[in-house]
Amino acid sequence: MKKKGFTLIELLAVIVILAIIALISVPIVLNIVKKAQKEAFQDSVYHIMEGAKLDVIVNERTLPISYVVEDNQVIPNVSFSGNMNAYGEILIDKNGKTKVEVDNGKWCARKGYSDSKLVLSSSPCTNNPIIIGDLTVEIKWGEGLLVTSSAISKSSKIIGYEFKIKKDNQVIDSYSSEEKEHLFSFAKLSNHEQYQIEVEVKDNQNHEKDTNIIYEFSYEPIITRYVVVEVFEHLDGNGAVINELEFLDASDNKLSYTVDSAYDSTTNGVPFYWNNTLYWQKEHLNDEKYSYSSNAEGGTTSTLFIYNFNATDKWSRFLVDFGEEVELKTIDLWTGGNDRRQPQQIKMYRYSLEPDASFISTYIQNRNTSLPCIYDRTFTSVYTTPTMDTNYFIYPKDTKKPIIHDILVNRNYNVLEIEADVTDPYYSSGMKQYRFALVKDNGDLTYETVPWSEIQYTNMMEYDLSSLEEGTYYIYVEATDNASLTAYKTSKAYHFHKKEVSNRYLIMEVYDHFASNGTVITELEFYDSSGNQLTYDIPKVYDSATNKVPYYWTSTAWPKTKLYDGKKTYTSNSQGSSTSTIFNYSSVAGTGKWTRAVIDFGSIKNLNDIKIWLGGPEGRTPKEVNFFVSEENNIDTIYDNNIKVRDNKTLIKVTDFIMSSNVKTVTMFERNNTKIYAFEENS
Repeated sequence: MKKKGFTLIELLAVIVILAIIALISVPIVLNIVKKAQKEAFQDSVYHIMEGAKLDVIVNERTLPISYVVEDNQVIPNVSFSGNMNAYGEILIDKNGKTKVEVDNGKWCARKGYSDSKLVLSSSPCTNNPIIIGDLTVEIKWGEGLLVTSSAISKSSKIIGYEFKIKKDNQVIDSYSSEEKEHLFSFAKLSNHEQYQIEVEVKDNQNHEKDTNIIYEFSYEPIITRYVVVEVFEHLDGNGAVINELEFLDASDNKLSYTVDSAYDSTTNGVPFYWNNTLYWQKEHLNDEKYSYSSNAEGGTTSTLFIYNFNATDKWSRFLVDFGEEVELKTIDLWTGGNDRRQPQQIKMYRYSLEPDASFISTYIQNRNTSLPCIYDRTFTSVYTTPTMDTNYFIYPKDTKKPIIHDILVNRNYNVLEIEADVTDPYYSSGMKQYRFALVKDNGDLTYETVPWSEIQYTNMMEYDLSSLEEGTYYIYVEATDNASLTAYKTSKAYHFHKKEVSNRYLIMEVYDHFASNGTVITELEFYDSSGNQLTYDIPKVYDSATNKVPYYWTSTAWPKTKLYDGKKTYTSNSQGSSTSTIFNYSSVAGTGKWTRAVIDFGSIKNLNDIKIWLGGPEGRTPKEVNFFVSEENNIDTIYDNNIKVRDNKTLIKVTDFIMSSNVKTVTMFERNNTKIYAFEENS
C-alpha cells in the first residue's frame, strides 16, 4: 500500500498558520517577560527599602541617613537577593519616612517622602543622573593637597574624574583619574592665594557633571631651633650614606647649621668615620657637593652613617642646630651613589627647647618618637646615582594649636580605656593638660556645654562601664599645650550594650599566690541564666611554673575532677588531696607564675553565674582568678595562642576574682549576672 505525504500546499498552509500564531504569541510572551522583569526590579527596590528601614532599627543609626545603591551593593550594607545592577539613592528622613530614586537602565523606581508606594517609569530618572557629594580639600602633611569628590550615577557607572586647580580662570594643574581623589603637589601653589578647585565627573552613558569650590591656600612655616635626624637601616650590605642635607626657610633661603651629638646603634657610639679627618666627616653634610662616583670621591662629599654589613634594626641619630629659631619650610635631601649606600628610612623631628642633661639619652641614644615628626621618607629601592628628595612643610593656618589626630578606644573587661593621639605641630614645649567627656546621645552639645572631666595631665582616661547605661555615646577630648593653645575633637559614635556570655569555651587563669606552697581551688561551679548548674570538662591546661600541665594535675591525689566533685572544704593536706585541685606550684610566691585552662561546656551555653571556693589552713590562695571567652572556637588554636602564652589579644574578659590576702578558711566567692561589656563603633 502506498503511503501518502503532505502536499506542498498543505505544508505552506501549516507554516502560515504557525507564523500567525508566532506573530500573536511572541509579543504576548515578551510582554510577560518584560512585566516579570519590571516587577522583579520593583520587588528588589522594595526589599532594599525595607532592609534599609530594618538596618536603621537594628544598628540604631542616626537619622536622616542616605543609602547609596551602586551596582549590586548598598552602602551602608543592606543585603538583598538577585542581580539588580542598579544605581540610585534611598533617603530616610528624621521622621523615618523614605524617599527612593533607583535606576537600572530600563526603569526608574521613584517614591517621595509622602508617597505610599513605588512608581516605575522609563529610565533614566533624570536627564543627568550623576549625583556629586561634597568636594573636600585636605592638606596632607609633607605630601600635597588632597582633593576628594564622591559621586554616583543613578543610571550607569562612574568611569572617570577630571581634577583641576585654577588661578584667575587659568588652569595651573590638572589630572584625569578613575579614582575619586587626587593629590596635587604643593610646588605650583603660592602661599596666601585663592584657587578654584574643580572636579568633573563622567559616567559610561556620556553624562557629565562638575562642581567647584574656592579654596584659600595658606600655610605657616615650622618655627624651630633644632632638628633630630634619624637614619634607619640600609637597603644594601655596605652601610647608609647621606650625600647632602639642606634646609630652606619660608623665603626659600638656605639655612646654615652645625651638627652634633651623633649616636650609632651599631657602634654604640659615634657613627663610623664620623670624626675621621680624612673623609666622610660630618661637615660634608652641608658642603654643596651632592654626588660621588667612587668611595674615594665619596670620602670628600658625603657622610657615612650606619656601617654594618648585616645591619638589622640599626640606626643613627644626630642633632642639627640652626643657632637660633628659624622658620623652616623645606628640606632637600640627597642620597645614593654607585656604592649603593642607600638608607632604608630617614625621619626628622622638631625640638625647640634648649637641650637639657637628659636630652642625649632621651632623644639621641634612643629611638624616641614623642617629638613632632616633620619628615618621614621610606626608600624602597637603592639609588645607584645620587637623587634628591624634597619635602614641603605645609600646614593650615590654624595649626599653631595642638592637633588631636584620633581618639583611640579600647575596652578592657568593664573598663573603657580612652587615649587621645595628640601632637603639637608648632610648639615643642609639649602638652600641659587634657579633659575628657563621655556623652550619651550628644544631640546639639557644643564644646562649651560638654560635661568635662576634671583636668588631668596624661592623654589617657578610664571609665567604669558597669554603671553605664546602654545606648549611643560620643567621646569628647580637649587638649591644651604649654602655650595655652587648645584643640578639641569629638569621636565617632559608639554603641554600648551588655551581652550575655554565650560560648562553648571559657578560659580560666590562676595568677600567682600569697604563700610559698602553691595554689588551690577547692571547687568551681557555673550556672546559666535559669539557675541550672553547667557540667564541664578541662581538656587543656598549662602551668608557666613547670612549662607543662600543673603539678599533681594528672595524679590521683589532686586531679582536675576535684574541681567539680561537690567537696568544698579541707582542713589538711591529706584531706585537701581528696577535695581540691592544685594549679601553679611555684615554690616562690610573688614571681608572676600562672596557670591557664580551657573550660569546655560541651556545646554553646549561656553563662550567668560563677562560684569559686578558695582557701584553707595552709593558705594556698591565688592572688587572681580571671575568666575569659575567646573569639576563636578551635580549641587547639586557643591552646597555642592563649593558654601556653599569657596573651589576651583575642580574648574578652568576663570577670575576675582579686584577692587581697591569704584566705585561711575555705570561702566561696561568686559573680552573678555575668555580662560581656561591648563598646563598639556604630557601623
